[in-house]
Amino acid sequence: MSVKVSGVTALLLAFLMAVPVHSAGAVKIATVSIQEALNKVEQGKKAKEDLKREFDAKQKKLDLQQDELKKMQDSLSKQRIVLSPETLKTKEEEFNQKLIDLQKNFANYRQEIAQKEAQLTVSIIKNLRVLCEEIGKKEGYDLIVETSQDAVLYAQSKDDITTRVIQDYNKRYKGPLKIE
Repeated sequence: MSVKVSGVTALLLAFLMAVPVHSAGAVKIATVSIQEALNKVEQGKKAKEDLKREFDAKQKKLDLQQDELKKMQDSLSKQRIVLSPETLKTKEEEFNQKLIDLQKNFANYRQEIAQKEAQLTVSIIKNLRVLCEEIGKKEGYDLIVETSQDAVLYAQSKDDITTRVIQDYNKRYKGPLKIE
């Protein structure tokens, strides 16, 4: 029977083996859920609201373009028999160009929103890491493990610092999120 060890598990085991064992104490480990913190810190909530508003505004623009295309298509279908071949060809090319524009706008908007979301997430995670490090040093933790990525199968909840990280974050990082 072969046993596969994930990279995170191997790293954790290597760390635990490398930490000197003190005669009177054990290794002090805490856990934190970065995903939960991302969803609960005020800047994260505000960032989601702002992205939703921006998404909704862009969606309205796309809906207007789509409605215009639908009207063009309906009109073209009704006039197809009476239009000259040249006029029909011109109208079809115009329709196709507007369809391409709609598809480009959709892709650009989706990419723009995804990029902003990623930038905001990176900024918040950077701040969360700073807080985790400070709490770890202040409270004497040897290791703080991130639990929201399913790498940790079990951890005692008494050493979960997620709520504290969220509270400290909201105290320290007020106002609009700065993207670096």
